[in-house]
Amino acid sequence: MGRYMAYENHKNNDQIAGDAGKRGAARGQSRPCRLFVPLFPQRFYTAPVVCDTGLANIFQDRLSWNCSVAARLARSLRTSQAQTDTTLLNPLLCRATAAKKRAFENLLRAVFARARKLKLLKQLSQGAIDSTGLESRHTSRHYINRKGYKRFLRYHWPKITIVCHTDTYMFAGCIVSRGPSNDSPEFAPALRQSHQFIRFKRMLADAGYDGEHNHRLCREELGITESIIALNRRRSRKWPKSPYRRLMKEHFPKKIYNQRWHVESAISQDKRILGSALRARSEQSRQRECLFRILTHDLMIIRRAA
Repeated sequence: MGRYMAYENHKNNDQIAGDAGKRGAARGQSRPCRLFVPLFPQRFYTAPVVCDTGLANIFQDRLSWNCSVAARLARSLRTSQAQTDTTLLNPLLCRATAAKKRAFENLLRAVFARARKLKLLKQLSQGAIDSTGLESRHTSRHYINRKGYKRFLRYHWPKITIVCHTDTYMFAGCIVSRGPSNDSPEFAPALRQSHQFIRFKRMLADAGYDGEHNHRLCREELGITESIIALNRRRSRKWPKSPYRRLMKEHFPKKIYNQRWHVESAISQDKRILGSALRARSEQSRQRECLFRILTHDLMIIRRAA
């Protein structure tokens, strides 16, 4: 909105009739109209706008019949500009930035701090990692197969990779992706995320996460003593050449690896209580809903133990 300007325009002889009728000037003496006075104080606007502040055409038909003198008619400068120094909007623009980044990690850190106060976590614990898919709609699979609706077939679905604390069934990390896809790329970000809240002495994983780089991440970077990952037989039946995968081939602790089913039970527990279908429709909304499910799952365990 442009600035208003007070002036009297005598050169252009801009006049309004003293007794203005519906179709023009009636009886009475014509005299110059006083054009001045800003309607609002300077720097007082409701919002920043960009508009043409030139004078619009004023017709005699639009003037009031009962008003004998059309005085105090405000006229603005014929310019177009953007008002950026809005007084009312400045406090909103200068306020502190909302805490949106790493909000899930901060909430999960508070959840595990509460779990330590309740003495649910040991100093060194065992963890297991696995991934699962969620339904993108509430239509049951049996209904789709019985009716033969091809448009309801799932070509893609939301996929979450979870790091589970096997003693309490709490989720220490979650990476949301899109399935079907390979499980191994989500191993590193999920484990680094969970490492912020809890220290594991042992990590269990199935053959989908088989890779020498995953063993090195656990043992050399994160300080996990044992990384037990089943060998993927589809890659090769020859003896592995890398040291950690070769160790899994020579001395695979099958009894300890059988405890990996705890993460399967935790996922089943979550789906039975909260359901397996998501309500959101967009990708970002589904990602947020998956993270909310993880937090809700952990809070229910803490509430039960409190």
